[in-house]
Amino acid sequence: MITIEICIGSACYVKGSNQAVTILQTLLKDKQWEEKVEIKGSFCMQSCQGGHGLGIKINGHQLLGVGLHNIQEVVEKEVTELLS
Repeated sequence: MITIEICIGSACYVKGSNQAVTILQTLLKDKQWEEKVEIKGSFCMQSCQGGHGLGIKINGHQLLGVGLHNIQEVVEKEVTELLS
């Protein structure tokens, strides 16, 4: 099982982490990955404090530079690589 963690801290929430969850839920459904990938909330990853975008980890690996503008593409690429 692949785990995607999304920061639900106040700064990431303001930057759209709640919208990120919706985008990723739709991606999982569209790709039929619901049995292979889970989405979890996480507390502060300090990603936004360093100006690295939303706090997002896949299997413990923190992604940098991810925002609402590219989250679908970045996560799709990472998960596809992990599933192959």
